[in-house]
Parts: sequence; C-alpha cells; structure tokens
Amino acid sequence: MTHITSTAVGAGAQDICAKPAERSLPGMGSITQQPVFRPILRREIMAAVNTCSRDLGLRQAAVVVLDALLSCLPCQAQDGREAPVTPATLLTVYASNETLCFRAKGLTDRQLRRHLETLENAGLIRRRDSTNGKRFPVMQHGKPIGAFGLDLSPLFAQADELLALAQRRREEADELRGLRAQILRLRAACAELALDEALAAFIDGLRNLVRRTSLTLTEARAALAQLTAVLSSEASRPTVSEQQTEREIAPLPGSTAAETLAASREVAIHDDTTKTVPETLNHATQDARPVAMAKQTPGSDGQNVRHIEQESDTKKESRSPEPLSSWAALTEVSAFYQEPSSTQEATHIAFEFGKMLRINQDILVSAASKLGLWGLLRLENRMARQVGNILNPDAYVRSVLRA
Repeated sequence: MTHITSTAVGAGAQDICAKPAERSLPGMGSITQQPVFRPILRREIMAAVNTCSRDLGLRQAAVVVLDALLSCLPCQAQDGREAPVTPATLLTVYASNETLCFRAKGLTDRQLRRHLETLENAGLIRRRDSTNGKRFPVMQHGKPIGAFGLDLSPLFAQADELLALAQRRREEADELRGLRAQILRLRAACAELALDEALAAFIDGLRNLVRRTSLTLTEARAALAQLTAVLSSEASRPTVSEQQTEREIAPLPGSTAAETLAASREVAIHDDTTKTVPETLNHATQDARPVAMAKQTPGSDGQNVRHIEQESDTKKESRSPEPLSSWAALTEVSAFYQEPSSTQEATHIAFEFGKMLRINQDILVSAASKLGLWGLLRLENRMARQVGNILNPDAYVRSVLRA
C-alpha cells in the first residue's frame, strides 16, 4: 500500500500519520483538486492583475504581495527559462511569512497579513490552513502533491477573464489619452472666445478634469461634445465686421449676381486696407518732411544735408514715381492685377496681394514704411515666385527687414 509522508516546514520536520495516496488530507490543497485552465506564464497573469487592480479593488501593495506569491510557484524549466503554469503545477504556496515579506519588497509581518486578507476578499487566493496553522507540503516519491498554505487556484481559474478585462482597459486607456489631448486643444481654442460666466467656468474647470486619474470615458466624451458645441455656436455667430459687410453688400433691386460678387470683393479690399493704408501714407508723408527741409538747408551745412539724404534714400522710393516698365517686371503681381493708375490703387494691390501670401497686416505696414510701396511690391513678387519654398511668410519678411 502506498503511503504519503508529510513534512512540516519550520521549527523541525515532523511526520504525520500515513494515508492512502488517492485520499487527501482535510483542507489540503492538492493537484488533483485544482481547476482546469489554459497554461499561462506568471508575468502574463501578473500584468493582467496590475492593469485591472482598480476593478479588483486592490492597492499597489496588495499587487506586490500577489507577485511575491506567484514567484514561489515551481515554474523553472530545465533549460533555465520560465515555464508556463499548468493545471499540473501545485498552486498552493507554503512559503513562510518571512520569505514572503522579503519577496514583497520588505513588508512587515502585519502588513503582509492585512494584504493577504485583501487578496482573499477579492477572490484571488484561498487559505489552506493546517491544524496548527503551519504551512507545509505533502510529499509522495520525493515530489509535493499537495500542501497547506495559500492556494492560488481562484486566480488561475479566472485567468482568461482577467486577460480580456486587461485588454479592454488598455484600449480604453488609449482612447482616453486621445480624448484628453482633444479636450485640451479645444479648451485652448475656447479660451480666446468671449463667453458667459457659466461657460467660462466650465472651460476653466476642464484643466482639473483631464488631470483626474478617475476620469472615465463617459465624462471625457461628454466634455468633448460640449466643447464642440460651444465652438460650433461661436463659429456660426457673425462678427461685427461681418454684419457691417453684409449690410454694405446687400444686393440692390435689379442687380445681378456678378455685380453683387464684385461689390463684396471691393468691400473686402476696403476693410483690409483702410486701417493700414492711411498709416502707411502718414509714414511716407512724415518721412518726406526731412528730405524737403534738407533741400532748403544752406550749402555751409553740407554735412548735415548729406546725412539726412543718406537716411532718406529708401523713403524717397515710396514717393518717387516708378517708370512704366516697373509694373511689367512684376510678373507675378501683374498676372493678377492690371497696372495701377494711382498710388492709392497700387497700395491697395500691395496689401491685397500680401494678404494672398498670408502676410500679417502689421508686417505689411512695417515693410511699406521701410521698403517703400514699390519695394514691397517687388518683395511680394519675389515671394510669389518661390511660394512653395517659404513655409512662414511673416518670418521671411521680418528677416528681409532686418537685413
């Protein structure tokens, strides 16, 4: 008759009464009573538990204790690599508290007992206590076939569910990361709008919302939908200048569609240039005064006269007439506009063509005052020829003005 010899681990080894091999001791965790599950590596089940720790109600310290329990399973293959855990692996851990505390990054005995109780309440382990509370294996032919201790069978019985839940949580985390980025981008766009107090408070509170670790997909989607609605309502609302333009280009009775379109184009040109053209002309007028005074200066003060004329060489260009051949030289500009008949018309063309090149209006004013009107037109013509190579038109004009 086959006998089972039980060996106690702790203060001395003690033999217990022999029993038949086909019968297990009461309360003992044995291989024959373990559930059937798919073979899985310890690091895979550990990664799943770590991802689903919030769903399982586990804190990080309890996850560390579970990792220490998994490290006690005999999963080392003969070639030194880690073998997967199978139903033929004894899942009852009989290591002492001292060993578990050491593998759990130095937890105290009291902390270990508290976290073991948390794991048991979460349904991941089951206690297999002996009569005297000791943990020890039950051996047969030199191999453990059962043990008293901490049984990990409940964890491996739900391994597939944990892996599926962990995959779903990872996908939700990726989606939530994208929603956070969209909310912050739309929040920055809404910060420039004139909103009422309620919407302003909502926009301001989004910063704390996206920083919350407990933010759910439902909350993030709702915040993104409200932000989109705010931007859509503000974009559909006409501005003051648009309302004024609509009144100015209202079609007259009997006017055709082509006439109305031409009127709208003239109004747009007028709105873009009326704020900048007078300023440019004022600069040119103010720059012309020192030149006129220099011509009236006596010959005895020739040094000052030459100094003033040297500074006004570029400014004289804005008021000196250009030959008729200069417009033909502007190949890119002349392809869009006919030759202007006056300085004011040429100024309108310069500012309208600059807007087509995506140059800021303030930079156009500065360029017109420093380079002169025809200098600005020549610069715009040069930029139009190499428009595919100029990524930032404003920076390009600034570099020309600095040079």
